[in-house]
Amino acid sequence: MLIRFGCLFLGFIFARLVIPMFMRLLYETECVKSNYKGENIPVGMGLIFIPVLTINTIFLVILLNKNNIVYVVLFLVGTLGMGFAGLLDDLLGNRNVTGLKGHLKMLLKFELTTGGFKAVFGGLLALTISIIVSKNILDIFINTLIIALFTNFINLLDLRPGRALKGFLFTGVILVLSPIYETFRFLLLGVIGCALAYIPYDLKAKSMMGDVGSNILGISLGIVCSSLNFSIRMSVLGFLILLHLYTEKYSLTETIQKVKILKYLDEIGR
Repeated sequence: MLIRFGCLFLGFIFARLVIPMFMRLLYETECVKSNYKGENIPVGMGLIFIPVLTINTIFLVILLNKNNIVYVVLFLVGTLGMGFAGLLDDLLGNRNVTGLKGHLKMLLKFELTTGGFKAVFGGLLALTISIIVSKNILDIFINTLIIALFTNFINLLDLRPGRALKGFLFTGVILVLSPIYETFRFLLLGVIGCALAYIPYDLKAKSMMGDVGSNILGISLGIVCSSLNFSIRMSVLGFLILLHLYTEKYSLTETIQKVKILKYLDEIGR
């Protein structure tokens, strides 16, 4: 219990310390983009998760036994890898092509987009992680899909201030209370602490965490979810597949606006 609180507290406090520094850095380097209101604000604030994850990893490596360190390192490598792919999309991304389907179509034409690179790299990263944590071929297949689709799920939510973070926190709390590996629980609590520290900036549209942030949040949920039992993972996978099929045809934002409870939750804090 003490380690759980320590991870949450460390993630929150360290994030509060580095947020102002990253805000200044992004402004000074003119790493800004227009938000949905047309205001120029810093983009790529999801970079704050990188030092927080690293500090949390050091904290856990010191405290945990060697048998659990492989999960800590795996989590760090996975989140940093997807963070890199997201940062590439933030800095070089072309918005002429949208949606997972659109990027995959471009790849079939042998035309590379940053979104296409992110999809392929994310898929390979998800497969690598799944091979390490899974017990058999079926598990590898299921976990690969869950990790990849969870990563894109948070990215789909990141269209309005605070929406992706709310989705992450809601899902993250459910996972923390679920029967997952204790090491993954510690790691996820660190990310939750960081997200709680940053969410006021996102809600008030003072900055955008960008794909670097949403990718880190998404893959962290996917990795943690891979430790759930088979039936729960199948339910999660079914939900993620249906959601992605839905968003290929319909606007998630328009759907949220039409459903009163979702609209109310979406607007809390703005």
